[in-house]
Amino acid sequence: MKDKIKKAADRLLGMFETGKMPEAIARTMIRREAGDIRPCDEWSLGNQILMMAQETMDARGFKQWNEVGRYVKKGAKAIHILGPVTKTIKKKDEGTEENIDKTIIKGFRPIPVFRYEDTEGEELVRPDYEPKEYPPFWETAKKLGFDVRYEPGNDSSWGSFHIRTGDITLHTHDPKTFYHELAHAVHGTFRELKGGQDATQEIVAETTAAVLLQLQGIEGYERHNYDYISSYCKGNKPTHVVKTIMSVLADVERVIQIILEAAGEQKAA
Repeated sequence: MKDKIKKAADRLLGMFETGKMPEAIARTMIRREAGDIRPCDEWSLGNQILMMAQETMDARGFKQWNEVGRYVKKGAKAIHILGPVTKTIKKKDEGTEENIDKTIIKGFRPIPVFRYEDTEGEELVRPDYEPKEYPPFWETAKKLGFDVRYEPGNDSSWGSFHIRTGDITLHTHDPKTFYHELAHAVHGTFRELKGGQDATQEIVAETTAAVLLQLQGIEGYERHNYDYISSYCKGNKPTHVVKTIMSVLADVERVIQIILEAAGEQKAA
C-alpha cells in the first residue's frame, strides 16, 4: 500500500515541478432547480454554517414554516442565526461635498429559527441532487462514520466539512471535492483540526485528493490541485510548492492509508 501511495505521490510531484499536466477539465457546480426555494439560501455564509452546525439543512422562522404547511412541534427549541443591527447616518460625499445617507452596521442580534427536524406537517418535496454514479470511496466515507450529502451551490464554496457534526456537504459532483472534504474528515481523526481555512490543513486535504485521483487514474484535476495548493503556500514557485507538500506528506500518507484500509475491509466483507 505504501509503495502504491509513494508512486502516485511521486508522479504528482513530478507534474507539479515540471508544470507538465493534462489539460484541466471544466468544473461544474450543482444549481438549484426551479421551485426549490428555501429562505436560508438568501442568508450569509456565516448563518448557513451556523444552521448546518445544528445538524439541519433547512431552518425557518415560525411563520415561514406555517406558510408551507408545517408547524413547530410542541416543546421544540429555536436555534439562532445573526441579523445585522443597522443605523442610517449623514455623511459628506467625497465628490459633491453634499450630505448623503449611509447605512452602517452597529452590531448583530440573534434571530430565532426552527429546524426542519423540529417541525411536522406537509412533506416538502425537494429535487434529487445526488449524482448518477457515486465516486470511489463513497461507501467508505459512510463506513468511517461521515454523512455525505449533495446540495446546490451559491458560488461561495465547492464543499465543506463540519468539524462538530462530522458531515460533508458537496456542491459539485466532481470527485476532487469529495476527496478533499473526506481528507479533512479523516485528518480530524488523528489531528485536532482548526476552524476556518488553515493553510496546513488545506494543503493536506488537497494533496490527499490529488493522490487519490492519481490512484484511481482520474486525470484533468492536476492543474486545479496545483493552483489550490499554491494559493496556501508562502511562495508560488513550483519548487516551493513541492517543498511545502513534502513537509506534510506524512499526514497525507496516513489519511490515505486509513481510507484505503477501510475500503479494503469493506470490500472483503
